[in-house]
Amino acid sequence: MSETPAGGQPHEARQPSAEDLRAYFEQLRPMPAEHVLTETFSSLLMAAQAKLGRNDARLLIDTAGQAFAHVRQYLSDAAANQIEQALNQVRMAQVQAEQAAATSGRTEENDLPHKPAAPAGPAASSGPAASSGPAATSGQSQTSKLWIPGR
Repeated sequence: MSETPAGGQPHEARQPSAEDLRAYFEQLRPMPAEHVLTETFSSLLMAAQAKLGRNDARLLIDTAGQAFAHVRQYLSDAAANQIEQALNQVRMAQVQAEQAAATSGRTEENDLPHKPAAPAGPAASSGPAASSGPAATSGQSQTSKLWIPGR
């Protein structure tokens, strides 16, 4: 991928050297998994926040929700609560942004062409992360309908 420096001429992003990678792996190896996971969730949710109202924001949020359901048992209560709170805030912001986008009729470049399908598995039915689609309208709890714009 190319970047455009201050001079305006695109250039290729610098690839890390073998020495850079070795140093990174030496730092990463002893790092607790909880730290790696919290950094990963932070990155996913920040990207989703930047893309609020778009289909790809929903994909990032659903991905974070599925991953969180899988790893929650390995996190401290404090880390799990912090991630869950951030995830729920971004979910609610996405619902509001989808409603605003639906009323404005605007579309954005480089968004997913359609809404992601509802996540499968246990995380899909827990909390407000459930997506739209047939499952969301077939008698599930009210929280599963949060992903339907306009409701």
